[in-house]
Amino acid sequence: MAMNQMSRPPFASPAEWEDAYRQGTPPWDVGVPHSELIRVLDEGHFRSGTVLELGCGSGADAVYLARRRFEVTAVDCSPIALERARLRAEQQDALLRFVLEDVFEFARSAGQFDIVYDAGFYHFIRLLNLQKYLDMLWRVTRPGSYFFCLAGATDNAAEEGPPRVSSDEIHNELGRLFEVLQARRTRIESTSRSNGYSGWSCLMRRPIAAAK
Repeated sequence: MAMNQMSRPPFASPAEWEDAYRQGTPPWDVGVPHSELIRVLDEGHFRSGTVLELGCGSGADAVYLARRRFEVTAVDCSPIALERARLRAEQQDALLRFVLEDVFEFARSAGQFDIVYDAGFYHFIRLLNLQKYLDMLWRVTRPGSYFFCLAGATDNAAEEGPPRVSSDEIHNELGRLFEVLQARRTRIESTSRSNGYSGWSCLMRRPIAAAK
């Protein structure tokens, strides 16, 4: 059964995320930076600043961002994932901040970031509590902040994989906070499928009010 057809979304609690890492390597944790993250950085959409990664897993993207001179805060609720992330950072001589906490609790006092990065959290959490997620994004961004998101796409209803989101849903949901700069089709890498899964690469920015 496709994941977006389940009556109860997977990974609805921190314990379930932890179990995924306890059992080995989850399918979304490919151990290298996402190709779309590399593309966006190489195209120069942002070159510096503070980054918050929501659900960093074992840290491949967070470490890559740190090595490209961003000031990175990476949050995850899984102790096992963060232990692997810290080891990865040490092995690659990367300096960044890892936080073991629920992202919603962290956001209450975290302040605001220049860039918020989400590789696969949005398409899960929107099935549980979209408004809570949007409220959290409002807290951790400011006018001019960027939001970069990778999410499953609705190309193939028969394809197994992550929850899927349509273009209209992205615009109607995330568009409440951000202007969409790019929304392009991509393949999301996975350890369980050689060519990955159909996905979205969405680059957005919180609008800046025009001067009067």
